[in-house]
Amino acid sequence: MKRVILTILIAIAFSAFAAADSITFTLDPTSGNVKGNPGDVVGWGFTLTNTTANWVVLDSSSFTGSPVDGNYVDYLSSALYIAGPSPESSTVQEAWNPSALLGVGEFDINSTAAPGTEIPGNIIVDYSVYSVDPNDANFNPDTDTVIADATLSAPAIVEVPEPSLFPLLVGALFLPIMFAGWRRGRRGVLKESRA
Repeated sequence: MKRVILTILIAIAFSAFAAADSITFTLDPTSGNVKGNPGDVVGWGFTLTNTTANWVVLDSSSFTGSPVDGNYVDYLSSALYIAGPSPESSTVQEAWNPSALLGVGEFDINSTAAPGTEIPGNIIVDYSVYSVDPNDANFNPDTDTVIADATLSAPAIVEVPEPSLFPLLVGALFLPIMFAGWRRGRRGVLKESRA
């Protein structure tokens, strides 16, 4: 019995230790869902947390959703994002900013995308892990690479919403009023022409 309890305690200690050293990636918004009308550009920011003893560098991103209703543009390959021990920060956060090409990337919704369309997929992030800070003068990618090509992923959905009912209701309410005004004006013209 003592061995079973000791084995369980050791397993719990190892799992807590393993959970302490991790690399996590979350999208902004955290749900991964973004909305836009046909012709709009939507995108994602991110948070990268690295609690390992090494440095993580984000290399590029891709979207696995259907390209029929739009086009994905990667932002990560044009920026340098590093998370790791000092002097770097263990957490890197970047909001989506299309004018500065900051964040994970963007999805350009086709102008022909049908309202009510949902484009589900995953954002796949390629990254590398190094034993030396890439900003260090002694950094050598040939000898300091721990992992060359690793991936992280997060579910993402691009939604093209249905048109709002408000403009349709306003139009439906004003149409009879406009028709009544037109009829009154038409009756006045008819009376004048008879006289």
